[in-house]
Amino acid sequence: MRRCLFALVWLLGTSALFGAGTPARPATADEVALFKDAIKNSEQEPEHWAYTETTVSRFSKNGDKGATVVRVDPSKPYAEQFVPLQIDGKPPTAKQLKKYRERGEKHGEQLAKAEAHAADPAAPAPKSGKEKKLKLDLEHPLVINSDGENCIYRVPLIDQGTGVPPDKIEVSVVVHKASRQIRHAALRVLASFRVKVVAKVKEGEASMDFAVVDPRFGPVMTAVNGSVGLSLLFVPVNGVFQSTRTDWQRVKPYNERFGVKIGPLKALDL
Repeated sequence: MRRCLFALVWLLGTSALFGAGTPARPATADEVALFKDAIKNSEQEPEHWAYTETTVSRFSKNGDKGATVVRVDPSKPYAEQFVPLQIDGKPPTAKQLKKYRERGEKHGEQLAKAEAHAADPAAPAPKSGKEKKLKLDLEHPLVINSDGENCIYRVPLIDQGTGVPPDKIEVSVVVHKASRQIRHAALRVLASFRVKVVAKVKEGEASMDFAVVDPRFGPVMTAVNGSVGLSLLFVPVNGVFQSTRTDWQRVKPYNERFGVKIGPLKALDL
């Protein structure tokens, strides 16, 4: 249940930082270009960053359970890339450690499939769960405010198979003009809707902060805060969620440890 709730917070949230209902105008050609550059310049490169993630959540059915702290390091062997230091305020159990090892191993398998598919499109593509998603409409952003050093956008969504109605979710993005990078993003549920048949989302909001931790590279997402109110199998569930990422370190991905990306193995023709 917890995983489902977290996914909903990530998918659906928003905050009032951008002024819900504030009139927005179509972006000019230059403002569209700025927005597209910011999206490109703010790509997260998850395989190149190690960090410590601390998550605290409180849901009506579970109450406070303490923080979960996980060290993420893509330079380690796959089984060691997600190491829990604390789970729900307690030292991880052997079963929990195994679960995180398996998570890393599965991640490695997905990367290997992705590389094999890139080298040979006929090879099976990895099933990452990201095929169905809500996509930002990069061609038609609206502008809420463009005064000062930032440009604040309201961005329409395009549904790619999730079944979530895009018009019931509002997305806002703050772009720093000089660096052409994202500083903040937020989402907000405008009206209730149902996710498949098991959950009805009634309200939700989330905000994401970005910061440059190394001037040689683009910004990384340093914090996510959100809340959600829904009914899951007709049971009301309310909760809040806070996740922060610290101790950043730029690393070389494990699959590039020999200096080149590993492609699919092929037998020699004799």
